Amino acid sequence: MNLPSLPSLPTLPAVETPVAPEKPPGASVETLELTVEGMHCASCVARIEGALRKVSGVVSASVDLLSGHVIVGLSSPHVKPGTLVAAIEETGYRAEVREAAELARAVEGFVDEEQLERAMRLDRLTKQVVVAAVIALPVTILSMLDIQFPDRDVIFLAATALVLGFSGHEFFSKGLGAIFRLSPDMNTLIALGTGTAFLISTLATLAPELFHATGAHAPVYFEAAAVIIAFVLLGRLLEEKAREKAGESIRKLAGLAARKARIVRNGVEEEIPANGVRKGDVLRVLPGEKFPADGVILEGFTAADESMVTGESIPVEKKKGDPVIGATLNGTGSILMRATRVGAETALSQIVRLVREARMTKAPIQRLADRVAAVFVPVVAVIALAAFAVWYFAGPEPRLIRALTAATSVLIVACPCALGLATPAALLVGIGRGAEKGILIKNAEALEKAGRIRAIVFDKTGTLTEGRPEVESLLPAPGRTKEEFLSSLAALERHSEHPLARAVLKHADSAKLRPVAVKDAVAQPGGGIRGMVEGSVIVAGSADFVSGTGVVIPADHLEKATDSTALFAAVGGRYLGAVFFSDPLKPDVPAEMEKLADRGLSLYLLSGDRPEVARRLAREAGLSEENTVAGVKPEGKAAFIDELRGKGIEAAMAGDGINDAPALARATVGIAMGTGTDVAMAASDITLVGGSIRGVRKALELADATRKILFQNLALAFVYNILLIPVAAGVLYPVLGVTMNPMLAGGAMALSSVSVVTNALRLRRSPV
Repeated sequence: MNLPSLPSLPTLPAVETPVAPEKPPGASVETLELTVEGMHCASCVARIEGALRKVSGVVSASVDLLSGHVIVGLSSPHVKPGTLVAAIEETGYRAEVREAAELARAVEGFVDEEQLERAMRLDRLTKQVVVAAVIALPVTILSMLDIQFPDRDVIFLAATALVLGFSGHEFFSKGLGAIFRLSPDMNTLIALGTGTAFLISTLATLAPELFHATGAHAPVYFEAAAVIIAFVLLGRLLEEKAREKAGESIRKLAGLAARKARIVRNGVEEEIPANGVRKGDVLRVLPGEKFPADGVILEGFTAADESMVTGESIPVEKKKGDPVIGATLNGTGSILMRATRVGAETALSQIVRLVREARMTKAPIQRLADRVAAVFVPVVAVIALAAFAVWYFAGPEPRLIRALTAATSVLIVACPCALGLATPAALLVGIGRGAEKGILIKNAEALEKAGRIRAIVFDKTGTLTEGRPEVESLLPAPGRTKEEFLSSLAALERHSEHPLARAVLKHADSAKLRPVAVKDAVAQPGGGIRGMVEGSVIVAGSADFVSGTGVVIPADHLEKATDSTALFAAVGGRYLGAVFFSDPLKPDVPAEMEKLADRGLSLYLLSGDRPEVARRLAREAGLSEENTVAGVKPEGKAAFIDELRGKGIEAAMAGDGINDAPALARATVGIAMGTGTDVAMAASDITLVGGSIRGVRKALELADATRKILFQNLALAFVYNILLIPVAAGVLYPVLGVTMNPMLAGGAMALSSVSVVTNALRLRRSPV
C-alpha cells in the first residue's frame, strides 16, 4: 500500500480559467461560469449537468452544490450563454452567467454580487423559518390539546395558509413543476403531503357536512401542514449557511494578495494598485511589505517569509537572482525585483484555482434520500390513487368519504417530515457533540466520506510539530564552554529580528546568562549578522556566510547540520561553535500515530523541508520513511492526494497552512488545525480547535458514530413509510376491519419525526 516518493513537480502553468475541462483531440475548449439558485440535493446536480451536456457544443459541465457555481466547457465559441441559461431554467432552476469582470473582482477578494445575493437569500429563508415556526407552534399545541374556541378552525386555516403561501411557496412551485417535467423530487413530496393535509382540512372546515354524514368529527390537519413546512425549512436554512461558507477559502486566499505596488520607471518610484503590475515591471519592495507579484530579485538582500507557500516557519534568505513569490512577506531588506508572473499566473492564483477545482468534486449525503424520492413520489401517488379507486368502487358506504379519507391518509403518512429531518437531526447533534470536544465539522459530506478513509496524509510544520524553532543543542568549538559560546552569540543576536535569533535569546534567557557587550551590529547580505565585541569581529549565520569570513568550520559540525537547521558563529577569525534548531513534535504525536495505525490506516508525511529533516521527524513520530516525502510545494501536496485516490485509496489530509489548502480541499476529508491559518480552516471539512493531533482520531471516531446514526435515521424514515403506507391505504380492513384516520396518520407522521430526533440525540452520549 506504500507509495513511492512523489517526484518533483514543475511549476503549474498559467491558467486563465478556474477549471480546465477535458477536451476532445483537436478541440479548443473555452469555459464559462454560471451561478444557479434552487439546488438542494445531488439529484439537482445530476439534472443540471445532464441538461447542459445535451446542449450542442458543451463538452463538460461541473456543478458545485455548495457554492452554486457551474463550470461549463465549450468546444465552440458560438454557444450562446443564453442557451445554457435556458437549458438550466428548463429543469426548474434559476441561472445567470458570471461575467469576467465579476470573476476578477471575486479573485481579488471583493464582495461580489453573488455574495450579496446569497446574503439576501439567507435573510429571506430566515424570515420564512421564523414565520413558519411562530405560527406552527401555537397551532400544533392547541390542536394536540384539543383546545376549542370560537372559529378555531377558521383561524387555523388562515394561519396555515400564510405559512404555505409565504414560507412554503417554493415547495409548491418547484414540486408541482417537477411533476410536469416527470422528475419528482423532495419538493414534490412536501407539496403533496402538506397540500393534501391543508385541502382536506379546508374542506372539513368550510363544508363539514361531508364528514358529518358518517357521524365523525370533521378531520382537521392544519398543524401537520404547518409543522412540516417549518421543519423542512429549518433544514434548508442550515444547508444555506453551509453554502455561505463554501467560498470563504477562496475569498480569504485572494485577500492575501498585495493591494499596492511601488513601480520604478526611469528612476522614479510610483505607487500603483497591485493589479496594475505587468510582466517585466521593476518594483521596489520595502521591509514588511508583501511582494506584489512573482518575480526575481534584481538588487538587495532580504529574508522572505514564505510560510504561506512552503509551510515552513523559518524565513528564506534572498539575494540577487533569487525568485520571490507574490503575496509572501518581505523581511528585513529593501529590494528591487522584476515581475515575472502576474494575475492568474502567480503562485497565489494557482492555489486559488486548485481550491476551486477541488470544490467542484463534492456531493452531499442527502443524495440517498433524493434518489429514493425520485421513485418514492410517483409510487406514493399511485398508491393514493389506487386506494381512492378501490374504496370508491368497491368499498362500503359512504364510498366517497372513505375513498377521500384513505387517499388523504396515504399522502399524509407518506409526507417526508422524518425523511427531511433524518440528515439534519443527526448532523446537528453530531456537530454539537464535536464542538463540545473542539472538533468543528463543516457539513454532512465530511461525515459520509470519513468512513471511507484508508490513509491520512500529514503536513509537518504546525501539524505534527509545534510550528516554532527551538534550540535543540549547542556545539561549542574545542576549548570553548557552552556558557561562553551562548553568551557571545546571544549578545550579537539581540540585534536581529530573525526567528532563529529569537530562539537563541529565549534559550539564553532561560539559562540566565550575563550577555557581553556587542557594538556596531549589522545584518550582512549573504546570510548572517556581524558586530564588534571587545575589539574583535563577531559573526553569526549560515555555514557559507561564516566560512566566507575565512573561518574553518569543523567537518563534524557541518555533517550534523545536514539533517537540522543550524547557526554558526566565529569571533576574531576563530570558530566559536554551532547552534542546532528543531521544530519539536507535539507531545501526543507518537502515541496517536500508533493508535491511527492500529485502525488500519496508512500514514504519510508531506513536508516542504529538506529530506534529512523530514525523515528524522518521521522516525521520531513513528512514521515510515518510505511514506515520507520532502520538498513538496502546494501543488505537489494536492498531486500526492490525487495519486493516492487514483490508486483507489481514500485519503484524509491534515494540515494547518495556506500551502495545505489545495490538498485539504482535494482530499476525501480535509482536517485543519485550529491553531493554523484561516484559509486552511476554510478549505477543510473538519477543524480541530485546539490543534492537537489527537483530534484527528477523535474526529474520525465521531464521524463514524454520526454516520451510523444518520443511516439509522434514513432507515427509520423509509421503513416507517414502507410499513404504514399500506395500512393507511386500508389493506388491514378486509382482515381486521381497521382503517387509518387522517388524524392518526398525522400522529404517526409526527411520531416518525420524534423517532429520528430521539435516535440522533443518542450521539450526545458518544464517548468521543
